[in-house]
Amino acid sequence: MSNDSTWSSRTWHRKASRPVSIWLIVLVVAGLIHPLLPEYRWVLIHLFTLGAITNSIVVWSQHFTEKFLHLKLDDSKRPAQLMKIRLLNVGIIVTIIGQMVDQWIVTSVGATFVGLALAWHAGSLAAQFRSAKHGQPFASAVVAYVASACCLPFGAFAGALLSKELSGNLQERVLLTHSVINFLGFVGFAALGSLSVLFAAIWRTKIRRNFTPWSVGIMAIALPIIVAGILLDNGYVTAAGLAAYAAAWLLCMAGWGKASISNLSFSTSTSSTAPLWLVGTLAWLAVQAVIHNGELYHVEVPTIALVIGFGAQLLIGVMSYLLPSTMGGGASAVRTGTHILNTAGLFRWTLLNGGLAIWLLTDNSWLRVIVSLLSIGALAIFVILLPKAVRAQRGVITKTREPITPPEGPRLNQITAGISVLALILAAFGGLNPGVAPVASTNSDVYPVTITAGDMVFIPDVIEVPAGKSLEVTMINEDDMVHDLKFANGVQTGRVAPGDEITVTVGDISEDMEGWCTIAGHHAQGMDLEVKVPAPTQP
Repeated sequence: MSNDSTWSSRTWHRKASRPVSIWLIVLVVAGLIHPLLPEYRWVLIHLFTLGAITNSIVVWSQHFTEKFLHLKLDDSKRPAQLMKIRLLNVGIIVTIIGQMVDQWIVTSVGATFVGLALAWHAGSLAAQFRSAKHGQPFASAVVAYVASACCLPFGAFAGALLSKELSGNLQERVLLTHSVINFLGFVGFAALGSLSVLFAAIWRTKIRRNFTPWSVGIMAIALPIIVAGILLDNGYVTAAGLAAYAAAWLLCMAGWGKASISNLSFSTSTSSTAPLWLVGTLAWLAVQAVIHNGELYHVEVPTIALVIGFGAQLLIGVMSYLLPSTMGGGASAVRTGTHILNTAGLFRWTLLNGGLAIWLLTDNSWLRVIVSLLSIGALAIFVILLPKAVRAQRGVITKTREPITPPEGPRLNQITAGISVLALILAAFGGLNPGVAPVASTNSDVYPVTITAGDMVFIPDVIEVPAGKSLEVTMINEDDMVHDLKFANGVQTGRVAPGDEITVTVGDISEDMEGWCTIAGHHAQGMDLEVKVPAPTQP
């Protein structure tokens, strides 16, 4: 066995987890300059999901596999693990560049690297599982990690197909499949495996009963059913799979242990609410699948709820507990680091979840901007708190500063403060109502316009409407893929399949207004139009 200190487990963990911090910093910077980025919505989502979440899952699943199986991995294997992480990050960078420059071949090459890295990771975890002593109490969590890693190569393959722009409504169904495999498969298995052990540790309670083996088994059956239902365009099969998947999570959650309000903190509260966002999203998707049976291209994954409410909340919340614990240095040092990472914890938790709920419910564009900044900001401040916590904890370890003594009991007044801030913002905007509410026009002077959608353009892309007229738009989809049209006042057509048409009343027109296709990537490729009110003619 190698004793080279260069590859000690602690040094390996520090080197392996470095990309997570880098991707989080890149995400914050990209968020600040997002108007300058092509495909900025896709880029921001994948900087977080592919960059931060994927690296976190790879690093922590390896870490916990060793802990849960009581393995002492040979340090000579650490360089290969770092090489795997480098391959993963090269793939992520190539994928993002390919999408930004609209080169599907480059995107596909990057997706291939990502898939290979995770297939390598799955094989490595499986080999460690087979070599471990049988009968380990948390072995089922490692099985969940293996299942998680097995999912991403399929998700990456679906993503590569999407970059080519598939014809008909297949593009939307493959997009739905891509989201399901990545969120429910890759992230879902890893999250359930981790929380089956960590939930009790974070809350400082005891696990009631370990239902993880049952839950992992149910999820392993449910996921292929969901994917098959989507690809076959069968909403009932899809909904049945989603219901089984949600039941697996609820079963596992039932055995996690009893939470005590005296231990309420940012880590404990986020680890509790993140799974609720997942289960709620699953219920919503199941209902939508039944409603749109045979037309699943109408079903949109609530990406914001999954990325922010489930993925980001769980990642930042759990890391706020894990990083000080992993750094160690004694109880006082760990308490110091944890306290700093939990700064204004319950206030941030309230803004995060309350702001996210408002974000999803309102059509008021300015209100959405403000609450989205609060919700994301409650998480993004982690990037600022982390180096501060590391310095403070290291100072306690080296005895260059005094440890922090956390206050006794949770600061429940922070929840009150958070609710007050959100209530004040809602009151300032007059509630959830959109700033420009689309109301039924009483104007009998209708101005009808027919536009066609195809080849990533609307024709015509400029509509001149006399002031005061009520605009009625008929959109005909002449393309071989699904499109839609949304106007700045909130009126939208919904998704229109190839060859179909739909008519909507936009309402009385008094000023210029924009319209665009909301399908991912279409607006960035120029699929938008303008409604213009011409100046009155001089007598």
